[in-house]
Amino acid sequence: MLKVHWYQGNANFGRSALEAAQAGLEAIGMLLPSKLEQPIDIYIYASTDDLHSELAPGGEDWVAGHADPALGVVKLVVEAGSEQGITMEQRIPHELMHVMLYRHVGAGYQNIPAWLREGMGTLVEMYPNAEYERVLRDAVANDILIPFKDLCTLFPSDTGQAFLAYAQSRSFTRYLRETYGSRGVLDLAAAYAEGVECDRGTERAFGVSLSSLEAQWRSSVLGERTFFSALQNISPYLVLLCLVLIIPLLGIAAALRKGRRNEPGTSTR
Repeated sequence: MLKVHWYQGNANFGRSALEAAQAGLEAIGMLLPSKLEQPIDIYIYASTDDLHSELAPGGEDWVAGHADPALGVVKLVVEAGSEQGITMEQRIPHELMHVMLYRHVGAGYQNIPAWLREGMGTLVEMYPNAEYERVLRDAVANDILIPFKDLCTLFPSDTGQAFLAYAQSRSFTRYLRETYGSRGVLDLAAAYAEGVECDRGTERAFGVSLSSLEAQWRSSVLGERTFFSALQNISPYLVLLCLVLIIPLLGIAAALRKGRRNEPGTSTR
């Protein structure tokens, strides 16, 4: 049911890739049923140029893996070197998750927000990228976190922003799993697969809006001072509210002042 195809490397290379795939399926089984009832083909390329030549034109330069869930096909890059084992254990389980999630929810898989699809993929990586945590800390310090409502359809084309999107998605999805359990994450994916809009899926699954969950994650996981961030976000509305209230109050004050001037026994000049 699992087949690995490669063109650079010896038999040990292929065996290591197969072992990474089997370990990935075990990790996936902690989130959703991962019994293989249909085959999956894993194609390993020796360079990003080779991979991109096989993908549709116009793709992002940072893409190092791709899954065709409906076809049961996974394509990824594993460059030769001392890190190739770690690369396998990151990328193979990640791409397998896309296939298994598709098989679990059906064609509605395409409706699942990018942040959740990729977040679930990163959760099953054997060795998550060590840079994820650093990038998140820097983003918090510089106030450049990407709102999840902007990560519903696609990730940014810029390499740095795309990496931040992956880091956020992993951290947020892990937070959801720790808060609501694996069953909760699956319920959320199922809600989206039914066609629920991106900002409404969490309301269906958890009874909490996406923006509220994001604020909770920023506060509890990242330690962000959400009060000042929220105040900054609503400051334009506060200004508008003040204008709406102050103008009538000024009119009332002027009318009262005029009334006092016209009272008996009051002289005016």
